[in-house]
Amino acid sequence: MKILTLNLHTYQELPFEKEDTLGSFLKKYRPIQETIANFIAEKDIDFAFFQEVGQYIDDVSDIELYSVSIKKSNYVRILSEILSEKGRNYYFTWDVSHYGFGVWEEGLGILSRYPIVEFESRYVSRKYDLNTFYSRKIIRARAYVGNNTTDLYCVHFNWKEEGFADEFLNVVKWLEEVGNEDFVIAGDFNVPYGSAEYELVINTKVLGKRLIYTWIVANSDRPDQPTFCGDVISDNSARIDYVIVPDSWKVNSAEIVFDKIRVSDHMGIFCEVDM
Repeated sequence: MKILTLNLHTYQELPFEKEDTLGSFLKKYRPIQETIANFIAEKDIDFAFFQEVGQYIDDVSDIELYSVSIKKSNYVRILSEILSEKGRNYYFTWDVSHYGFGVWEEGLGILSRYPIVEFESRYVSRKYDLNTFYSRKIIRARAYVGNNTTDLYCVHFNWKEEGFADEFLNVVKWLEEVGNEDFVIAGDFNVPYGSAEYELVINTKVLGKRLIYTWIVANSDRPDQPTFCGDVISDNSARIDYVIVPDSWKVNSAEIVFDKIRVSDHMGIFCEVDM
């Protein structure tokens, strides 16, 4: 199973100039999206988890997925369309968490090479207001892989001060409630490797199983290699993005991607695991 997680930075890699229309802005942004889609196609990714997935507030909704209005400017939808143009069929899901940068509906999205048969989203944060950046909604998609189902939890948690621990434990309760022992939790955790919050994650049991931090299994010599760079990699760079699986799974490899070519203020994590 090949997995990618990447925070997309809500269309902030290029400026939305005064003279830009939505169409002209999306046209100049497309090479960034094509870079991501090309990677997904070349690596034959099974599941891609995306955070800070934007769609323009004033854009027109023309389709609904699981009762969620999807607009033409939806970032993960555009990735699926680019992949379709390459002859690669991917299913996608998305839901909004809050408004970002004044003009974007910002949320979480998943691309799956396998059919998505179930979708659910829940707020796990103290805030539930679209106008508040600290409102955090998590999405779960269930995909059929062979004769089994795998549950995909795409997460974008708040920082420690804004309630990370409670949010993570709310997801754990959700996992226990759903009861599927095959799951992936991936995304932007907003807590650094080695912190007390990281230790909470890695020492938590779900359905009687410990959780594996895939990167450290494959790269024990560099556990804190940064995934967040901001404008440039600096002393403020940190590892805050993770792919977490049950300890019954086997990790084959994990690597940092989009570190040589910038597509976001985050780099991505690409890993291969066996269920």
